Amino acid sequence: SRVYLLESLGASFSGLAVYFLLVPYFSNWQGTAIIGIIISLLIFLSFGQKRLKFVFVFIFIFLIAFSLFDIPSQKIYWKPFPLQKSKDSPYGKLQVIKNREQVSLYNNSLLVYSYPNLAVSEESIHFAFLQIPEAKRALLIGGGAGGSLAEALKYPQVEVDYVELDPEIIRLSLEFLPEEEKRILNNRRVHIFLQDGRSFLHKVQKKYDLIILNLPEPATAQINRFYTKEFFLKVKEKLAEKGVFSFLVPSAENYISPELQQFLATLHFTLYKAFDMVEVVPGDTNVFLASSSSLSIDFDELSQKIETLHLRTSYIRPQLLQSRLHPLRINLLKEKMEKGRKKINLDFVPISYFYNSVLWNTQFKGLEAKILNSFSELSSFWLLDFPLLLFLLILFFFWLRRKKSAFFLVPLAVMGFTTIISEIIVIICFQTLYGYVYGQMALLLTTFMAGLFLGSLWSSKRKKKDFFRILLIQSLFILLIFFLYLSLKTHASEIFLFLFLLILGFLGGDLFIVSNHLYLKEKTNYGLGYGLDLGGSFLGALAASSLLIPLVGLPQLLKYLFLLNSFCFLFLIGKPKQ
Repeated sequence: SRVYLLESLGASFSGLAVYFLLVPYFSNWQGTAIIGIIISLLIFLSFGQKRLKFVFVFIFIFLIAFSLFDIPSQKIYWKPFPLQKSKDSPYGKLQVIKNREQVSLYNNSLLVYSYPNLAVSEESIHFAFLQIPEAKRALLIGGGAGGSLAEALKYPQVEVDYVELDPEIIRLSLEFLPEEEKRILNNRRVHIFLQDGRSFLHKVQKKYDLIILNLPEPATAQINRFYTKEFFLKVKEKLAEKGVFSFLVPSAENYISPELQQFLATLHFTLYKAFDMVEVVPGDTNVFLASSSSLSIDFDELSQKIETLHLRTSYIRPQLLQSRLHPLRINLLKEKMEKGRKKINLDFVPISYFYNSVLWNTQFKGLEAKILNSFSELSSFWLLDFPLLLFLLILFFFWLRRKKSAFFLVPLAVMGFTTIISEIIVIICFQTLYGYVYGQMALLLTTFMAGLFLGSLWSSKRKKKDFFRILLIQSLFILLIFFLYLSLKTHASEIFLFLFLLILGFLGGDLFIVSNHLYLKEKTNYGLGYGLDLGGSFLGALAASSLLIPLVGLPQLLKYLFLLNSFCFLFLIGKPKQ
């Protein structure tokens, strides 16, 4: 119990150090080196052997070199493209690549923008603006510094609210972009808001003629929250009566693979849950347009508008649109999407993120894409019911054997499985609702570890550690899961999510001490209880993050977690009285 106490206490203090010191002031590599040096020094001082000083000096030199190798390693990674600058911010790892006149900004290895890239800049803006050329109020979420703002300002009457989460994106843009693009960022018709785009949309009171989402495709859970039914409904609420919403995703001009078909179909069907009218422009990039009013991607109509407006464009012009907007090409894409599985991307069922992972894996020769695809076709019976039945059979087997040790150890495995899945669910909830989980991750995990320390400390000091205590803790786990499930139905506050993790950790620490205390009275296998705790955590993390959360969603997963813990409680009640 003392080892467990010290481990959770160390994790709590280091989490605070990461949040308040390492993330704000050091890069990831520097932070890792600092932690390594502190650990090495503690080990050296603890053992106090002079012969270890050479080992310590060697490790110290190695870690200093490790921290200095941050930028060189990134330059090797990006070869043959020259890395100009790398910056760790509370929202991600930003990297600037400059190749002659081309400036590309990446965030966590996802392209934010590439300048100049007229094709993408024009696609992101003009297909939407050509629906309402007279638009006066436009909202641009992300990617404005890469040329999209310049295209929007070609419409002289419009004012643009530009929302960017990370202030470092604006700073790096002002440092590396040419003067004409810097002037665009300072234009009086451009209003820059440095906050999360989704949070901004919730708070803003005005309505827009156009809302343009200019973020990467939903390749991460963080970005996926901008492609869900809930977000699309909020967009619709903030649009004027005839307003238009637009976003674009990478695609293929001529061949739509099954993986790409399913990814596009998910976005297509999700949009229809919020908007009456949806049109998709085919091409290497698909431009999605949605509105409650009429939309048109007819070649003749758009060409006429381009000529009337005297737009000076390179790629969105009649000579290049005739083939792209051919009715056969439009209808083929629409047919492909409508034949895909009618899966809806939701905040708490992030299926588009999963399908994008499948699509990404098709670029490689491994089995990952086939494995993920096969799982996506399984029914909830095989994903949830069947594993639950196996768990019941295991419980029945242990009950028949009537070994006391099983009644002390099974709750530890279930606790490890439950706590890790609950932590992941809370992190996703926090990310979905508040959007800045990257910076808050350390604080969230610190709260759980602090609860773990407090629970194990309180339990260690209690003289009475009996089996009834295990029953009580198990029943509280069931109650806690039920409250988390209810919170998904509402806009859970930050305080609730932090409080949940604190109580979850407290119960976990309490259970660990009591279960191990009772088990070690029967046998002296000190590592088994901790091993089962970690084993349950491993299985929970692997199953939940890779498959269950995107395929069945958070509410359904919590229901089965509730059943799992309830069956464990019933198993404990059946403990023989000897």
